[in-house]
Amino acid sequence: MTSGDPAKPAGRIVLLPPDQENLSGFEAALAAGWSPDPRRAGDAAYIRGELQRLRQDRSRFLDDLIADGRRRAGSASPPLTTRLFWISDGEFCGSISLRFQPGTEELPPDVSGHLGYSVVPWKQRNGHATTALTLLLAVAAEEGLDRLTILCNYNHASRRVIERNGGELFMRGPHSSDRPDQIKLYFWLKPGAAD
Repeated sequence: MTSGDPAKPAGRIVLLPPDQENLSGFEAALAAGWSPDPRRAGDAAYIRGELQRLRQDRSRFLDDLIADGRRRAGSASPPLTTRLFWISDGEFCGSISLRFQPGTEELPPDVSGHLGYSVVPWKQRNGHATTALTLLLAVAAEEGLDRLTILCNYNHASRRVIERNGGELFMRGPHSSDRPDQIKLYFWLKPGAAD
């Protein structure tokens, strides 16, 4: 992992499916204090736990990571599909995911949006999130999704990423029933709108 040497231009941004070959970059990001879950950013105990789990059994950790979000056993809702990718410019840059129920653009009440991402701090402010979101919208189009929901905090950088991809603000409101004190910005995104 590098700290983003400005003399070394970043490579082309690509989305990679999580795999053993690139797991060391994910591990190094965790060791540096990054969390793949923006809600857990700065939660040292959570990050240490994830790092310990990864180091105890790399294969199982990766299998669990890939399967996370698909386990809805016993739910009356249709199964939730999660397409998880790692963002790379030749080095690990973060993660991004698309969550959806096949055949509908509706989401279960406990799922706050179709899209989520987290870029490691040393790769932020370089357009990585904007490009990764553009690439993920192409994946959403391939899945036949026409309209997606994405949330963000009152954060200029996150809002700019979404708006550069054609995001349209439609609501300000609570994040979820378990966190009603957190007000978020809700955006619609249409795959292909930023083309």
